[in-house]
Amino acid sequence: MNRKIRWGLLGAGKILDRWMKGARQIDDMEIVAVASRTRESAAKTAEKFQIPEVLTYEEMLVRKDIDIVYIPVPHTAHMELAMKAMEAGKSVLVEKPAGINAQQWEKMTECAKKNQVFLMEAVWTRFFPIMKEIEAHLKDIGDVRVVSTNFSFRNDEMDSRLMDLSRAGGSLLDVGVYDLHFTKMILKKEPVLLSGVASMDTDEHHLQVDEQAAWIAQYDKGELGLMCSAVRTDMIDTAYIYGTKGHMVIPQFWKPWQLQLTVGDKTEVIEKPVPQKIAGMEDEGYQFEIAHVNQCIRDGVKESPVMTWEETASILKQCDRLRKQWNLKYPQE
Repeated sequence: MNRKIRWGLLGAGKILDRWMKGARQIDDMEIVAVASRTRESAAKTAEKFQIPEVLTYEEMLVRKDIDIVYIPVPHTAHMELAMKAMEAGKSVLVEKPAGINAQQWEKMTECAKKNQVFLMEAVWTRFFPIMKEIEAHLKDIGDVRVVSTNFSFRNDEMDSRLMDLSRAGGSLLDVGVYDLHFTKMILKKEPVLLSGVASMDTDEHHLQVDEQAAWIAQYDKGELGLMCSAVRTDMIDTAYIYGTKGHMVIPQFWKPWQLQLTVGDKTEVIEKPVPQKIAGMEDEGYQFEIAHVNQCIRDGVKESPVMTWEETASILKQCDRLRKQWNLKYPQE
């Protein structure tokens, strides 16, 4: 395949404001068209990002000149759109969380296998160059004993999807999944114990979703993962990895570019800033994920060797375990 990889945007969610800045950094792709629930919404997105064509979902799925679709819509619509796209022979990059539970993801992977198409959850954190540095230096801090992460922000819009149970709102699926993915990247195994608490219906707003939550994961050799998420509380999003010989500090671990490595009394700072080639357009790092997907399409693989189907299943199963403890169930379940 000598031509560029041809993408369609199957949805016009807010995340496109950031994702597109990464796409613009990539020469090996062209965005053919955008579709949305309404043509008006798609047209606004097309004008904003200079995308050539505006289509309905149905029109996009029958197009033969689109190799892969990106699905940037609310959680509850991920499975339906992804499966329709795969049934139509399209490869899929679906925003995280790929589904609202592990059962949905199982159906999606079965669909990908049946239709022989590429499928990946868009966990962009995994593709930052600094992640390879973190992995390479883990041995320097000895045996990892504790991984500690918080990811949260303060939202005051009560009509937001984040506050709506029917739209699978709350902090766990929105930001808590980053805690879980990062800890899994470091420890590379499943927890033997997972226990947490969530704050719900605690004030006059009577929110039925997890506005904030904290949980502990314990692993087979006693390692601990300490994690917090929130959509009503702003915490510092720094990851700490503690080993028997030293520790690591990773600011903004969900879009990481710096590693502070301390062994004994020596601290080394390693940086891998996100390259920028377009003046006035700053990509936060989505280009790494997009470039990886393009390479997967070129290589003809159906599953990313980095963001595997099993990794997505693992994290969604952990979310299911936590929500069961919290009695947090979505209407779609």
